[in-house]
Amino acid sequence: MGFTFSRALRLSGRRCYIFDALCNLTGIWINSVKLTEDNQQVSGQASAIKLLVVSDNPPLSAALIECLETLDKRLTVTLDLRYTSYNKAPQNMVELGAREINVKDDTVVDFIISHYDLVLSVHCKQLFPKRLVEGVRCINFHPGFNPFNRGWYPQAFSILNGLPVGATIHVMDKEIDHGHIIAQKPVTIGAGETSLEVYNNVIEAEKELMREYLPRILQGRYEVFKPLSEGNYNGIKDYNELCELNLDEVGSLRDHINLLRATSHGNFKNAYFHDELGEKYFIRVVLDKA
Repeated sequence: MGFTFSRALRLSGRRCYIFDALCNLTGIWINSVKLTEDNQQVSGQASAIKLLVVSDNPPLSAALIECLETLDKRLTVTLDLRYTSYNKAPQNMVELGAREINVKDDTVVDFIISHYDLVLSVHCKQLFPKRLVEGVRCINFHPGFNPFNRGWYPQAFSILNGLPVGATIHVMDKEIDHGHIIAQKPVTIGAGETSLEVYNNVIEAEKELMREYLPRILQGRYEVFKPLSEGNYNGIKDYNELCELNLDEVGSLRDHINLLRATSHGNFKNAYFHDELGEKYFIRVVLDKA
């Protein structure tokens, strides 16, 4: 097997993670190619890689571990899998061997920069600080088709505004869901699909990209290109405003159905309205194809 989990020790009082590798790692990169302004190629060969994966998504984390298990045995990877301190229900990540990390902690950032060759963000609930993305190579697996609907819940906004949706792997910079793109895979939105169905399709697209591109990323053998434009960004405030339904809003029936599709995500209570007495009601839509 071409990879192993690392061991780490949390020292109380010092707020510091001490890396204790299970194998001898050099982390030395050779034959690197300097990035250019637009279309770029990154190449190199690593005899051993210290990999940090920060994820709050168990299915994608499990898929990543499976990918690592199929690596060429000549490529040695030591994996340190973490979930963020923002994760309120980390049990499934813990079962995968993950431990908590706070990438906002300056001491932790110092440790990451000095101890890891590569950091992957896989549906991480914390934003990486500027110092982190500029101090070590950071790559994001994003459930959206950059640069369209960057930010929160891309699939929900794509149902509403018709912009492309899909999966993107990109180099991280100081902005959100920004930076040069390594790979993308579009996903179509069916007329009867809610946010949940589209999201599940995006996850499958991410897994496909992961299987194809993770080995290249680990070896530093991939091309990057600039996004077509700056695109658009939607924050959590924008999504919350969608969920607050106006019963007197004027629009086509298509618009109203699309709004309910965009805010329906399984059993989550998202969209709501208030009646004349101020009572709050949650609403979601279920669509069955005839």
